[in-house]
Amino acid sequence: MTATSRHKGTVLVVGAAGTLGQAICAVLADQGASVCAADARDCTDLVTALGRTHQACQVDVTDEQSVEALLSQVWAMGSCQGVVYAAGTNYTGPVATTSWPDYDRVMNVNLRGAFHLGKAVSARMRQNPRELALVFLSSVAGLKGEYGGSVYCASKFGLIGFVESLASEIAAYGGRANAVCPGNVDSVMLRELAVQVAERTGNVLDHVLAEWANAIAFGRLIEPAEVAQACAWLVSPESSGISGQSIVVDGPPPAA
Repeated sequence: MTATSRHKGTVLVVGAAGTLGQAICAVLADQGASVCAADARDCTDLVTALGRTHQACQVDVTDEQSVEALLSQVWAMGSCQGVVYAAGTNYTGPVATTSWPDYDRVMNVNLRGAFHLGKAVSARMRQNPRELALVFLSSVAGLKGEYGGSVYCASKFGLIGFVESLASEIAAYGGRANAVCPGNVDSVMLRELAVQVAERTGNVLDHVLAEWANAIAFGRLIEPAEVAQACAWLVSPESSGISGQSIVVDGPPPAA
């Protein structure tokens, strides 16, 4: 199977307007998938730029009825082979100064939204078993806690537990679910976070970014396309024996 023919059906990408979402849509389209790009923001320009006939949809992942409506629309297409949940947001700060509105925002998007999607998909699979692969964007912050990252880490730790449980529940109906855990990705969200960390710590922005880039032996940030390739592979038949796993997209630690 060549890379350009890896996907023959529709792949729903939720959170398509973000840096990773856009990269995932581009890779999937290049590999032959018909992409349904969904986000709270308008994805019309994104879909047009993909260079062939795809579809833009709007969804609010924090609203269960909005997710239900999206899944009903996608399910009616009859050819959905995969779903990628790339919606996410961040917050930084020590536990002692936790902002509850920010806590709720992160949990609602990163975790509750994933539950909304998982519920909608698994309920339909129970009624109509089919081969379907789901991928949820977690993070290396979902594998190890870090200073100032309690809220984000908790959401991503929780997402991994959710994915492992969901994978067990949908296996009998032909479904697979995996998590992808990127390291520090060169993205809009990471750079916005770097600004917040620099302000909180009194550091220089460039120093924060350099520190994150040098946290791995590559000495650079991970590229969005590198994460997108992993997601595209996990929703393809080539990964048919993999489910309930967390795939890390990151470099090794630097030499001591």
